[in-house]
Amino acid sequence: MFHRYLIALAALAALTLPSLAQANARLINVVPTDGGCVSGPTGPSVQFWDVQPGKTYQLTISNVAECAHGGTDATLNVRVNSSCCGNTDIVATLVSPGTYQFSYTLPANSVCTFPIFYCTTPGQNNSGLNVDRNDGGPFMAHLRASSFGPGCTNPTPILGGECAIVPTHPSTWGKLKSIYR
Repeated sequence: MFHRYLIALAALAALTLPSLAQANARLINVVPTDGGCVSGPTGPSVQFWDVQPGKTYQLTISNVAECAHGGTDATLNVRVNSSCCGNTDIVATLVSPGTYQFSYTLPANSVCTFPIFYCTTPGQNNSGLNVDRNDGGPFMAHLRASSFGPGCTNPTPILGGECAIVPTHPSTWGKLKSIYR
């Protein structure tokens, strides 16, 4: 008898919390605004957009539905994380329902990758949801500090001691546990 109630409760949770089950904003475009190079996206799991340190890029994320009144607010809080250079809180601007743009300048001393989060609380590094691949796959999208050859060819990742294969987001398990308590 108990398992019936558990199944009913799980079904009710799925119906009442669809935004958590479908957290899937996507990084759909990265455009240099000051002559920088960009290459990508690439990668079978985490998706990388190779970008040049010291250059500014306009990033576009789509499919925002979990916050900002279902992706209709004029602004959205985002954060670009960095193990080398500190995290950066940014306010993105509404382009169309569910789609936001923001500018980010990769620090000149950048190494490694830069995961992106949305629905963040400024100053709280464990807040927000992952921005995923442009194709909707279940992996994150990262900016990756890279050097380029002539004509923005041959991107080569710039690695440093701080680089981890896949960064973790400390609040993920906490959010999951809170759903099932």
